Amino acid sequence: MTRRKDPESYPWIKADGESEQAYEAFQTYLRLGTGRSIAKAAAKLGKTTQNLEAFSSRWKWVARVTAYDAYVMGADTDGLAHAMAESRDENLELVRKLRAHLTNRLDEFIEKKQDPTIRWCQALTAMAKVEANAFTVRDDAKTTERLESVMAKVERLIGTDG
Repeated sequence: MTRRKDPESYPWIKADGESEQAYEAFQTYLRLGTGRSIAKAAAKLGKTTQNLEAFSSRWKWVARVTAYDAYVMGADTDGLAHAMAESRDENLELVRKLRAHLTNRLDEFIEKKQDPTIRWCQALTAMAKVEANAFTVRDDAKTTERLESVMAKVERLIGTDG
């Protein structure tokens, strides 16, 4: 296992002077997750709770696992924020494409001195709905299916106008 050299920034790594036995016990305690307790760690290791309580007190287990949990939560949040940003960017790109397509079709109507058809207006309404939901962050099959359905309707509506 690669260990970082800055135990102040990463207090869950082995502390200076901490024995292998104490660190192994800490790792067991840490890996128990949110339901962790000294008693559970002691049972898992076959040690007494008094032994682990002494380790916990000396090596500040509660502060270390609190820092670790906060670090993991931050990493999860950062990953979610990244995924949300990617989803938003993809949705905005879709809106740009739909808007450009509708703009081109409207220009054709204007050049021919025709009024946009009801279908064109329906397509514009569908595009506006996609645009209004462009910041939807769900990235699941149902959302993808709905977006594809709207795109297909827009294509069908504006593609059959003549």
